[in-house]
Amino acid sequence: MIVIVMSDPLCFISLGSLASSIFDPLRSLVGASGGVYALMGGYFMNVLVNFREMIPAFGIVRLLIIILIIGSDMGFALYRRFFVPANGSPVSFAAHIAGGFAGMSIGYTVFSCFDKALLKDPRFWIAIAAYLACVLFAVFFNVFLSPAN
Repeated sequence: MIVIVMSDPLCFISLGSLASSIFDPLRSLVGASGGVYALMGGYFMNVLVNFREMIPAFGIVRLLIIILIIGSDMGFALYRRFFVPANGSPVSFAAHIAGGFAGMSIGYTVFSCFDKALLKDPRFWIAIAAYLACVLFAVFFNVFLSPAN
């Protein structure tokens, strides 16, 4: 399990970059937002899946903090993307969304079967297969169909 958690950010940074090259190919990428949002999505799913084991007030505070951080960051990214004048830096926000969804899918799988053997859970292999399918699709799309070429 430690190997999966440690390799998460690198995998999801690349997935965020590939998603940005598909959905927003003419925009720039700055930072590692795919990996950051994957970690936040995984933590969000940890709070949701394990909410019964938490003190209710702490669980609600954690959810509100996560929603506040994600909402303000996504709001700022959308504002810069759609409302900043054309001479501003055109930065993509597709990596945020792709990293968040990928982190939530892996986070749900990892944190819902924390006390079981993770490699024996079919949800784990479905999540890994979906990740690999998305990466393969993105690579083939970029090689053969990308409008940025």
